[in-house]
Amino acid sequence: MTSQPPPKSVLLLLAAPLLWMVPALLHPIGDPYAGIADETDRWLFVHIAQLLLVPFLGALVWMLLRGLESGAARVARAALVAWVAFFSAFDAVAGIATGVLSRHANSLAGDEREGVIAAIDFLFDDSLLAGGGFSILGSLGHGSWMVVAIAGAVAFHKAGARRAVVVGMLLSVAFAAHSGLGAVIGLAALFVAARLALTGRLYLTPSQKPESAAAPATS
Repeated sequence: MTSQPPPKSVLLLLAAPLLWMVPALLHPIGDPYAGIADETDRWLFVHIAQLLLVPFLGALVWMLLRGLESGAARVARAALVAWVAFFSAFDAVAGIATGVLSRHANSLAGDEREGVIAAIDFLFDDSLLAGGGFSILGSLGHGSWMVVAIAGAVAFHKAGARRAVVVGMLLSVAFAAHSGLGAVIGLAALFVAARLALTGRLYLTPSQKPESAAAPATS
């Protein structure tokens, strides 16, 4: 199948995995407050950037899955909606809120500062709803991406997609970490799968393309 450049309207979506690599690599190592007291601006930049990229990455994956009607594809799309909702909420609370409070703590002293730090520690370390360790929103956000990656890979396999697309989608499960080297590997794998699909190379030959599955790049 002849390779063709993706439409200009989808180039921004295709760039989303690459752009996310920047905050993934810049993500400070350490928990608020003690671990990021001197890096609150960087912490806030990372989490605001992630929040801004969520809809673009979600739209990219939705486009890739468009036209696939298997049960696995429907599961992947449902999980994608859950990821957008739950990861955004988790990022806003465990990331942005703790960053704002950490910056505020830096401007205080004495008992006032200790009080804000105690609130940060509880929010990030102890909150079962939205903490940075184990929490409901964190587990749903990270877990739903794992479902997106695995179910998406199964959907592409069932549709007869080329192996590189299937493997790329499957390896994107590493992005569930959302930061660090593992996330970068997952984002790179997703980019490869998306690039193949958006340049008309989703299937090895035109004859392998199921009637019910339209290649995202040519729509």
